[in-house]
Amino acid sequence: MTLGGRSLSLLSFFDWVLETSLMAGVLAGLVLLVKVIARNKLSPRWHYMLWLVIMARLLLPWAPESSFSVYNLLPYGQEALWTSDAPSPRPSEASPVHQEIPNNAPTKTASVEPEQEPPVQTAEPAEKQPSARFSLYKLAFVVWLLGAVCLGILTVAANRRVYNRLAKQPVIADPRIVDLFEQCRKTMAIRQSIPLITAGPISSPAVLGFIRPRIVLSDSLINMLDDRQLRFIFYHELAHVKRKDVAVNWLMNGLLILHWFNPVLWYAYYRMREDQEMAADALALSYIGAEQKEGYGHAIIRLLEHYSTLYPTPGMANLSGGKQQIKRRIIMIKNYHKKSYRWSALGLASVIALSSVTLVNAKASPESASGNLSAPPVIATESSGSSEAKKKLTIHDIPLDKNVLEAAQEELRRFLGDSQAELYEVADPDITAEWILLNKNGKGQVAIDRNTKQIVNALVRYTWDETDAAVKNTAAEAFRQVDANKTFAAETVEREKRFEDGKSTHEWRLQSKDMIVTLDADTLSERGIAISYPFAQGNEKAKNAALKAIQTINVGKPVTFKQAVHNYSEGQHDLWKFFDDGGNYVVVIGSNTGTIKSISAYGKVDDNEANLPHLLDKDRKPIYTKEEAIAAAKPMVNKLFGIDLAGYSVEFATENPYVHIFTKAGQPTVHATVDRTGEFWNYWVDPEDGTMND
Repeated sequence: MTLGGRSLSLLSFFDWVLETSLMAGVLAGLVLLVKVIARNKLSPRWHYMLWLVIMARLLLPWAPESSFSVYNLLPYGQEALWTSDAPSPRPSEASPVHQEIPNNAPTKTASVEPEQEPPVQTAEPAEKQPSARFSLYKLAFVVWLLGAVCLGILTVAANRRVYNRLAKQPVIADPRIVDLFEQCRKTMAIRQSIPLITAGPISSPAVLGFIRPRIVLSDSLINMLDDRQLRFIFYHELAHVKRKDVAVNWLMNGLLILHWFNPVLWYAYYRMREDQEMAADALALSYIGAEQKEGYGHAIIRLLEHYSTLYPTPGMANLSGGKQQIKRRIIMIKNYHKKSYRWSALGLASVIALSSVTLVNAKASPESASGNLSAPPVIATESSGSSEAKKKLTIHDIPLDKNVLEAAQEELRRFLGDSQAELYEVADPDITAEWILLNKNGKGQVAIDRNTKQIVNALVRYTWDETDAAVKNTAAEAFRQVDANKTFAAETVEREKRFEDGKSTHEWRLQSKDMIVTLDADTLSERGIAISYPFAQGNEKAKNAALKAIQTINVGKPVTFKQAVHNYSEGQHDLWKFFDDGGNYVVVIGSNTGTIKSISAYGKVDDNEANLPHLLDKDRKPIYTKEEAIAAAKPMVNKLFGIDLAGYSVEFATENPYVHIFTKAGQPTVHATVDRTGEFWNYWVDPEDGTMND
């Protein structure tokens, strides 16, 4: 091919890019319109799949003509688009998207004389027929080509830099973490072996790569989350692997490199990544179960508050997005039900309908020699300003009285002193129930009830070195009283003062990944200790009682406990909690008596409700009458706790009528939760005197 032929081929490819970019921009607007109209009717999976239609449009080198094409509504025809911004007669090697125009077709030029022939059609030398518009077209082509090459190089270099840095990070070998991850992988039926690696420069949990995917986790994240929360994160990241999200991100980024000038497509990509995260949430929740959606939501929101500003890198699927996305995810998780990730007729119909009018080209008009949009349309390159960073909220922007602010300032000053106690920033009010006021160095915060304008709590975080020696020594001694063989080592330290009903509670919390020690901050006396162990290291009497409890409740399938947590508070309680490997079954046993204190069979309720329609909390009504509830719960309560419900009365919890509260004067209070089939699956007891008598 000659140099001139290559130039024409590149210009033809540029024409196709511009044409496709215009059509994809129109399609993006339609996708957004469909999402608004069907916002509450489409599941997260289908919201995400709508964006894949745009990718298909951008990939199509050719499309058939149709009178149903939405592009028939565009206010221009073939001739209006075809100007001498590009060579008029199309060469034979032009892109298939552009059909060849006959030589006798009239063609407008930049000249004020409309009947003038295009310069390329004249026998005179081109330099004698200068065209300002053609020069601008070639200039636009050069700018586009340079932009695409530069963006491509930057994208590859940025991802290569991340890959190289992570290649030096060690594989996570902690048996507790690896076993938990492998259980999640097998549950999701992912056969491919996926290594866990230390995150290094990546603070957010993420999936790296799609051919040989890896999941990265930071040490701080492992220490911050318990096993149940880590399981939630693993399900979310494995959802990205199962859905091939990283491959989709790479493909879309490759298309954006070609269409870098189109702000509509950049916005569409941003919204696609948001919906991608929500679809991953829905898939993860389909394995976790709707009953645990609240815990999953808290875990995800906690991470988003720390990592939501991370740039969405194409080679990774990581947490990203702004506060609007956090709000959408909160709503989705709250309203999640079993059908949230299933195929739906409405979702399929939406995708088919959208594809039928956007993946076909406009029908040729009688005056037009081609049915395709041709020639380079003008794409606006000015930003709409929608990505402009929003101003952070400060204490001067919220409706709080000066006296309230001064009281909050004083509470923090008691912890940090004058120099560090100045309150300034306010946490995002859309994701918090109270006003959360933060001091300038981020070490302390004060929460204020929005309705009563009363202080709810004051919290300060310390490093281990900043923590008072008396606090560290007292915590270590209290820990040794419970387990003298285990090493005490706290990784985070918090001091909190809570206010409720005119009273205050002042505590220190010293925490690591497998233990928490809580102290009274005023007297430095122990208030509670929790230590995590593998199941095999748990108390023998308690282990046997937990296994017997599972048999008693008759879950219908084998349950293997994995984790044991010893909860102790002197003079209050001494308990062992046992968790199965999926977090679906939890049993609490008294250490000394070996009696059951509570049992929760989340897995059982999931099985029972798998094929039943979802009911929102506000729509729930009691399953039983009061007499029926006592009769239905009585046999199992007697077997589990040795309590006879004869003579007990029952009330339904205000916030959830599926929760039953059985009371009798001078006797322990029994709580029991029923599923939508009428079977009780969750029981716990409040002793008469307020202590567990374990």
